[in-house]
Amino acid sequence: MARTKTASGDLTKNIFDAVQQIVSDKGFDRDEVLSIIETGMVAAYKRKYKSSENVRVVIDKENEKIFLIARRVVVDNVIMPGMQIEFEKAAKMYPNVQMGDEIEVSESPEEFGRISVQSAMQVVAQKLRYLEQNRIRNEYIPKVGELINGYILRKKGDTVYIDLGKVEAIMPVKFQIPGERYRVEDKIKVILHSIEEDQKNHALKVLVSRADKKFVQKLFEMEVPEIYDGIVNIVKIGRIPGIRTKVVVTSSRSDVDPVGACVGVRGVRIQAIVRELGNERIDIVEFSENFKEFVTNALSPVTPSMVKVDMNNKEALAVVADKDLSLAIGKDGSNVKLASSITGFKIDVKSEGQFSTDMASPEARMRLDDLFAVKSGESQDGTPLAELPGLTKRVRAILNEAGIHYLEDIINLEEDDLVAIEGIGEATARKIMETIAENIDFEETEETEEAEINEEPSVEKTENKQ
Repeated sequence: MARTKTASGDLTKNIFDAVQQIVSDKGFDRDEVLSIIETGMVAAYKRKYKSSENVRVVIDKENEKIFLIARRVVVDNVIMPGMQIEFEKAAKMYPNVQMGDEIEVSESPEEFGRISVQSAMQVVAQKLRYLEQNRIRNEYIPKVGELINGYILRKKGDTVYIDLGKVEAIMPVKFQIPGERYRVEDKIKVILHSIEEDQKNHALKVLVSRADKKFVQKLFEMEVPEIYDGIVNIVKIGRIPGIRTKVVVTSSRSDVDPVGACVGVRGVRIQAIVRELGNERIDIVEFSENFKEFVTNALSPVTPSMVKVDMNNKEALAVVADKDLSLAIGKDGSNVKLASSITGFKIDVKSEGQFSTDMASPEARMRLDDLFAVKSGESQDGTPLAELPGLTKRVRAILNEAGIHYLEDIINLEEDDLVAIEGIGEATARKIMETIAENIDFEETEETEEAEINEEPSVEKTENKQ
């Protein structure tokens, strides 16, 4: 015979207050937290009675009460308190009870004793940590690499703690912009860098950064619609946090200037990014498949008067005006270091005065020519379009899209062929043909004179005759 007597065990108000606090602070589901409390109560019962197979927890959410109900057998002499109950006690609750009956008895958590309650709280704390780690994994791992807004909570030593809404993130000093000041309660933008496990307590840590290159990339995606839409692409970023950043860009459309799109009208786009980075210098560099031109662009804001590249050894020599030498090198070598980083070339920058002194002897000039000449046995696909004076970047981009990459390709075309290319009108086509005629010499030999009219001309050199 099974009988039940429901006793309203008072749930300590502190427990429900704690549940509400956890739900508010951590953003957990209330039912999930109550389920964890239930597990803790069962653990407390087991701690007291050494068994929990015959117990269930009842949570009255409306009245904020919690109690446990245990099935116990009525006996004359109790040997297992958690499983049995004395006849006299049972009779007080159930006057018609008989020996051997199984009844249900309720107990309040307050009756478990201090040690059992402590054990229950340990179980609850452990389950809550597990729940929080799962939530961090599920919610934040997919967001690694994304831009996130937060608020500065505090600064302890060199480490900054940031409230991201549902989790507290850490920004160690190596992920901070040098010299930047962080004030409590200030709003801050960060990149979600990684989720790591603490080696001591195995808790998950959310690490954020403002020094990462990707932080700059996300700022550009936010400020420049053409980048977000994929019209302008960021090829590479070189960065020394707090000092200078170089962003290499290219456009998938010939009618969109990638540098102008990033700068914006009157510089409004780039200025917004610079303000966010604490006035860190930013150079927008247009990518070019012509490495001589790419190195030239990379040394912005200085324009070298001469650039030579050694493709074999990935080295480049750039000569700049005497007054521009320090600017070309940059603070602590930052400009030339970043230019080398984004191009992949080791760049040696010299002033015109230094270069003239170095090249004073014929032997030095020969060494320079040997170093930067195309090695014997190497083949070149052709003469780059950039070697033709007067051919603008826009026109070169249009020709590249049409499959014309070298001067050897273009000199075989007629003016009508150029007009047929989308983006090139009659005036532009005429100008191109005039430029070719003015700047390209064709080698003529006896064989050439006897050749058929339709034989292709050979390019001897490209020079500016002006």
